Amino acid sequence: MGQYLSRCRRVTLAPPSKGGRFMSHSYSKVFGALVLLGLAVSCRANHAPKVSTGPRPSPQVVGAGGVVSFVFEVEDPDGDAMTFQWQQLPAEPAGTFSDANARNPTWVAPEVSETTTFAIMVTVEDSEGDGILAQGPGVIVHAAASQAP
Repeated sequence: MGQYLSRCRRVTLAPPSKGGRFMSHSYSKVFGALVLLGLAVSCRANHAPKVSTGPRPSPQVVGAGGVVSFVFEVEDPDGDAMTFQWQQLPAEPAGTFSDANARNPTWVAPEVSETTTFAIMVTVEDSEGDGILAQGPGVIVHAAASQAP
């Protein structure tokens, strides 16, 4: 029963007798004990956000200082609010996100000494704590052409 309740988005409790008052609370370990006392429990499970597209970089190949946008579509099946955290790998040299917590930021490619592929990832978490990690194709950043003396 504890595993079942731990996946609940909202738990509704009803006293065993007729005419009692209904209560709705977020899950806590106390609910398992309440079930043992004979209270009726119903549960609506939470679902993690679902990505339908992306994140797909546009353009996928840039030079240092190039601006990349992302085609990224994600929804929460339960309609929960979502938070976003974008990151790049390798972490250095660091590019710059317009807003690493935005749904669809842009990313400015860093200076590189040789052509480097960056993985751009986003963690999406809903307000109930379920989350996913999404990653699209890498962004290829070309080094600036060196000028011969």
